[in-house]
Amino acid sequence: MKRSSILVGIVALCGILGILLFVITRRASEPLMYRGKPIEFWVAQLPVTPVPPPGVDLGNVRGFVKAMGQQYGSTNLSDDGSLDAIAAFGTNALPFLLAKLQGLDSVVKTEITKAATKAGVGYLPFRSADLGRLQAVTGLIHLKTLTPETGRTLAALRTNSNPSVASAAAYVLTRRAVLGDSPRLNPNAKAEQVGAANGSQPVGSATNQALPAAGSRR
Repeated sequence: MKRSSILVGIVALCGILGILLFVITRRASEPLMYRGKPIEFWVAQLPVTPVPPPGVDLGNVRGFVKAMGQQYGSTNLSDDGSLDAIAAFGTNALPFLLAKLQGLDSVVKTEITKAATKAGVGYLPFRSADLGRLQAVTGLIHLKTLTPETGRTLAALRTNSNPSVASAAAYVLTRRAVLGDSPRLNPNAKAEQVGAANGSQPVGSATNQALPAAGSRR
């Protein structure tokens, strides 16, 4: 009798653990949603933040880019919906944003893009990892909180073998330090926004003169 009670208890415990594991796994696999749309949609709407050379701080400059038929950031420069979405996701968005920050185009995609540009092709069915990285920079700068682990990851990425990844990570840390690590809480920080259309260069420069501007706000 005592032994059967122990067996029943073990079976019950296994059942409870199985249910907990199922719930945790299901929650982990559910996509991050905001206003009925997944995080992929909102990150695609994020403005791009140009990453300047080391030692240069462009301030709170952000904008949009249209390249090869793909759009990075909204053309509505006063629309902060994507930033609101990232704020709502909070630290849950960090794995996605860090993956975007470190994303690289494959050799095949790079060669196809070069050939298409040379041939005057105006549309490709895939997005640029380089421009997606600039959107990730925006998200990481404007998140209210970074976890200590994320801070260590960004610090390590400053010495990444890819210069674009290294400079992007360094600039995120630089901007967050300037903004006191809580950029959305500073009501006096005006967003300088610049739009670029029909080009593959990231928006923004120290003078904002070298780009075909589609709109701007200071």
